[in-house]
Amino acid sequence: MRIVIVGGGISGLACYLFLRKHLPSAYPPDVEVEITIIESHAATKRRQRTTNATDEAAGPVTNTIGAAIGLAPNGLSVLRNLDEVIFAQVANSGYPVSHFELKNAYGWSLARIGATNHQDPELHTVLIGRQRLWDCLRDHVPDDAIFDRKVVSGISYAKDQRPIVEFADGSPSIEADLVIGADGAKSVVKRSVTGDGKVDNHPAIFDGLVGVGGFIPSSYLSEKEPRGRMTVTFGSHGFFGYGPSTVAPQSNHFAEGTAPMGDEAVWWSTYESKNLPDTRKFDKEDIRQQLKERHAGWNDPVVRKTVDETVVDSIYPTWLTPDLPTWHARGIVLIGDAAHAMQPSSGQGASQGLEDAQVLSIFLAHWLERHFSQSATRTGRLPDTVGEAVDQASKKYFEMRQPRVKKITDRAKQMGDMKRKKGKLPVDTYTKRIYNDLPVDEAKKIIEYDKAPLLVHPSCKKLFE
Repeated sequence: MRIVIVGGGISGLACYLFLRKHLPSAYPPDVEVEITIIESHAATKRRQRTTNATDEAAGPVTNTIGAAIGLAPNGLSVLRNLDEVIFAQVANSGYPVSHFELKNAYGWSLARIGATNHQDPELHTVLIGRQRLWDCLRDHVPDDAIFDRKVVSGISYAKDQRPIVEFADGSPSIEADLVIGADGAKSVVKRSVTGDGKVDNHPAIFDGLVGVGGFIPSSYLSEKEPRGRMTVTFGSHGFFGYGPSTVAPQSNHFAEGTAPMGDEAVWWSTYESKNLPDTRKFDKEDIRQQLKERHAGWNDPVVRKTVDETVVDSIYPTWLTPDLPTWHARGIVLIGDAAHAMQPSSGQGASQGLEDAQVLSIFLAHWLERHFSQSATRTGRLPDTVGEAVDQASKKYFEMRQPRVKKITDRAKQMGDMKRKKGKLPVDTYTKRIYNDLPVDEAKKIIEYDKAPLLVHPSCKKLFE
């Protein structure tokens, strides 16, 4: 059997590792399983790279868009179920956040929201460099499993209805039993799931928000910075967030306790734009001046120091995946941003991609095991072919994942609106608006969600009734 994962980002790498974990038990010893990752950009391991903008700051402020993400407890639980070593590497490569402190531009504290799952074991959110998270996963994927190729538009089919992946450089095409689209919001694979492969019937949508952000020395933060805090400030002209992104040396915390901050912190903000900006050609000084103007007068020394001294090298338009009618077609399935790119305000982008990878791999292992079984251990017809087993797994995966993801994306839209320019509002009116707009209970439900104990193969079979 051959599986091709298009996209070597966080979701794609995690999916590879989950498949390698769960699929061996589904096959007879004489069946070979080949899993290949196709990535259009260089996917070298950290020890093979000469420089790393995330690991080695190039100056007082290193601006890398998408530089850091908050990996929520539900995402960490998925990694713990994947591999204890990977979980420990990820947890200790970032900073454990026990709570978010919401402030207004006047410096008043509005709310304190927990970032902990309150389960056993209790896990905090981990603020981690996106590159570092990717590195932790990439270190466990063999080099010969990843091919540097660009997939042409759409997935075609062989006479036996197996999907065919073709490449832009004319390299020999690959015929597979399953193609997993983990290729982001502008997914090429998606075109063959929701259309004929030639035209994207559900193209990614520019949300009208553009992100800026990067790394700063933790010395920018107060010496009395409370452990475990991430600060998010809302004002009439948008928002500004910051927090430590590393811990002090030898401060292993495993996301189960707070720790002293290391020498690096991260900041991020957004601004509205009616038109889609060109990320390769933009006036860096103009963006920097706009940043200073938006936050002028904000009563937070960290915000003031950051906007005064930062150099904006990159901008990141927010792309969203519209609600898709399905995430799968014959021999093809979507995961991560390809299926549901959501606003960064969700705090769930990476975690939902990890959940996708885990659930899909377990469903796939179950249905393939049933196909290769000599007799049914339960009532119900066995899948006649590998293709039928793949399609059954994809169908069950979509049915389980889509409702949860829809709730999170809807909540993220509500949170994202809080980042937009609101004009001048009386202080008391704006404070009240913050409280009314904040779906705290829903956030708690999301990070405390953990289906992992129910999804440990083969005890998950009751989920397939």
